[in-house]
Amino acid sequence: MQKKFLATVSIIALMSAAPALAGTVKSDDSSSSAATMQTKETTGQSEGATEKVKEGWDKTKEAVKETAEDASDATKEAYRDFKAFVFSDNDSKLDIDEVKVDPRTTATGIIGEPVYNFKDERVGVVEDVILNQDGKAIMVIVGDGDFFGLGKLAAFDYDAMVKMNADGDLVMPLTEETIERAAEFSFDRKDMGENVRIMPENAYSVEKLLDAQLVNAKDEKMGEIDDITFKDGQASQLIVGFDKILGFGGEEVSLAYDNAKLIKVDEDEYKYTLAEKKSSLITNYKSATN
Repeated sequence: MQKKFLATVSIIALMSAAPALAGTVKSDDSSSSAATMQTKETTGQSEGATEKVKEGWDKTKEAVKETAEDASDATKEAYRDFKAFVFSDNDSKLDIDEVKVDPRTTATGIIGEPVYNFKDERVGVVEDVILNQDGKAIMVIVGDGDFFGLGKLAAFDYDAMVKMNADGDLVMPLTEETIERAAEFSFDRKDMGENVRIMPENAYSVEKLLDAQLVNAKDEKMGEIDDITFKDGQASQLIVGFDKILGFGGEEVSLAYDNAKLIKVDEDEYKYTLAEKKSSLITNYKSATN
């Protein structure tokens, strides 16, 4: 479920606060250090595809060097201010702060966006981002189809990707050939096989997390996850919608991502839970301000 913050904004980067990244796609015949980052089930990525990505990334870094330092006035105006719930170290107090969210660093500003390479060729679409259990982005899932949800899916290590160009488009050191040669990606671990890269254990689809709920210690619904923000490739904030009816009304509030615990309910359903002290503080605050 897509919950775009600003439909008119050209979203321009995948977790744009990430440091300068090396352009390599991991493969079974890569160096031993790179291989440790690859899941054991991954096969079929050739040295040829790896070399093409390395070559492309060198050119990409040069092509986006200047534009990455520059944000347009329109982008600056697109930032949104959120009320942030900040808990004391012992959860005895709730403070209210203000945070400014760059839509370029949000899950809804990433998934569904087209991917261009350094030649300004559209090579795919971001279908998903995969997080590990600590909230770190470990994979970017790219589809080669022109329409969301269609075509081949290929997974690339997150820390090997992402920049932006002057028009605010997502830029990766990829070609259609690179995606074609890459192992097919599957969310279903039952699809394990030759030349198939599957969803790692204890990993989470951000697309699915956007359908999650925030619940209290009694497992009672408090709000809905409207978005997730990222910083340096790490999930940073949960944007939670409170008191909404059918997705409308209410208010959106920011929580630090590690304030809540992620729990898998079933194969496609997740929830974030708050400890009793935190949920009580939020409930008391909402009662006092309503």
